[in-house]
Amino acid sequence: MEEKRMRGLVVAAITPMNEDGTLDEQGVASFTDFLCKAGVHCIYPNGTNGESLLLTQAERERVAEITVKASQGRTPVFIQCGSMSTAETTSHAQHAVKIGADGIGIMTPAFFTVDDEALFQYYQAVIAPLPKDFPVYIYNIPGCTGNDVSAALLGRLLSAFPNIKGIKFSKPDLMRAEDYLEQPDRRPDLLIGCDSLFLQCLTLGGVGTVTGPGAIFNERFTRLYRQYNEGDFAGAMETQRQIVKIDREMAGIPGIPALKMLLKLRGVIKTDVCRAPLRPLSGQECTLLERVWKDYAKEEGIHG
Repeated sequence: MEEKRMRGLVVAAITPMNEDGTLDEQGVASFTDFLCKAGVHCIYPNGTNGESLLLTQAERERVAEITVKASQGRTPVFIQCGSMSTAETTSHAQHAVKIGADGIGIMTPAFFTVDDEALFQYYQAVIAPLPKDFPVYIYNIPGCTGNDVSAALLGRLLSAFPNIKGIKFSKPDLMRAEDYLEQPDRRPDLLIGCDSLFLQCLTLGGVGTVTGPGAIFNERFTRLYRQYNEGDFAGAMETQRQIVKIDREMAGIPGIPALKMLLKLRGVIKTDVCRAPLRPLSGQECTLLERVWKDYAKEEGIHG
């Protein structure tokens, strides 16, 4: 069986919720179906945009189970397993194997500052019990967690665990991205967590982007990836410019509530409810997002 990898347009999935803030299980299934039909290249639930640290362990397991089942093998599903404790992270990783996920991502520990040796021991504790051929991606988002995976640490992890396939890096630092790619043992898959650097990541030798807005604006993200792979660099540059334009238009609006409102406008989810402390959007913010969606739908020829 062909090994699945994280590449191309990897959607950092939101977690649909009911009006009362409970998990919308049907919404998770419908959202997954939408992403599969949209042609995204991988689905990545229970990450930052999935409000994972605001969900209970049972809720996260349910989201993972529904996503894997609803995908029906149409699109690879990698479960983000990083949690506030090593024990819970390990539990999520083993659960992902049990339910038949294609692989996992593991975010660094959050809030408590730890050094490279502590980070190595954390990843060792989570990865060592897994099947030796089960794909794993390191998830480095230092702006949120307060901990940073250095290029040297990534190299050490790649040497110790052959099933680590790469890293998702959520920081606009292309010099660090280059350092990640230049490893002595083997070249990792590099995915950027910054929409405005999707094309730049590919030209460096990276393999894709992990993005929340890619769920709503999937036509442009999949087009850019296709154009790049077909050698249409001018076309890819223009598509990247269009992606950056939307990114700048939405700057300053709370990210996860904005994603949910846009998905609601697109008719994909029923509500834009988020868990506190994430706040509802203001009337002005909603008006701006309505305009962004209207303009995008017109430009891409989306009706209904």
